[in-house]
Amino acid sequence: MNRVFILPGEAKYSRRPTIISTLLGSCVSVCLHDKKNKWGGLNHFMLPYRESGKLAPGKYGDFAITSLIEVAQRVGTLKQDLVASLFGGGAVTGHLGSMESVSGGNVGERNIAAAREIMRFHKIPIVREDLGGFNGRKIAMNTETNEIELKQIQRSGGNVEKTELRSTFKSRKIKVLIIDDSATVRRLLRAGIQLSDDIEVCGEAEDVYKARELILETDPDVLCLDIIMPKMNGNVFLEKIMQYKPIPTVIVSTIAKRGSEMRKKVMDAGAVDVLDKEELKIYKGDDVLRTVLLPKLRNAAETVVTKR
Repeated sequence: MNRVFILPGEAKYSRRPTIISTLLGSCVSVCLHDKKNKWGGLNHFMLPYRESGKLAPGKYGDFAITSLIEVAQRVGTLKQDLVASLFGGGAVTGHLGSMESVSGGNVGERNIAAAREIMRFHKIPIVREDLGGFNGRKIAMNTETNEIELKQIQRSGGNVEKTELRSTFKSRKIKVLIIDDSATVRRLLRAGIQLSDDIEVCGEAEDVYKARELILETDPDVLCLDIIMPKMNGNVFLEKIMQYKPIPTVIVSTIAKRGSEMRKKVMDAGAVDVLDKEELKIYKGDDVLRTVLLPKLRNAAETVVTKR
């Protein structure tokens, strides 16, 4: 089955059986299902109404919901065949509640109220809700069956102080996600990380779209990220992920040399550290990986990253 992961401001509606997933804090997702044709989709919005106009339109509930309904109708869904499920709007802190400071607080409650109001306006019945509370949520919608898998996200990771992070890592290994389009590089980095007894590789991705799925599935503590990759380069991905779900990131790339403009760009985007692949000498044995890469991954894991 096709799988899609959406970020804030994005939406997906599919006539093909698809699993659409996203990660919510104070944001809200409206999941629409065509009960006659077995089609469906969802959106992910950050604020209720386009009052300020400072964000992309899809990040506002009034636009995001209306647009999703219009897309459904354009592909053949009749509005009377639609049912809705609503998720999100938690009073969370850290990256998942990052719009609280921008919008003046209570954004989760206002997102919930907007979603319900817009559903009433369009006369689309709400058949399921999981809203509010104090935790984030991971959701995954099966567009064919309207089954929606829900996982609550407890306050942890970027929402705790360094001392609590250190305590966490005493009870388990640091999880690293490797993102590099070269299978050889991924294999060598994995081999180097496996030299440690306190760090493990929780996944590997050959591009950032696969990485987005693995971030949702594995909840890594650190990203080990290349820059030159297909579909979207690592620098652009880093900027996006730091706006959505800040994760401590160590860049490992041949084009981020000391003093280069690219190194400055990735540090400005939110990278904790940068390593030049040539300096790391990943093709020449494990010694440099052990003495250089592993300490940087440990340091990154204890870094509390805030929304840029």
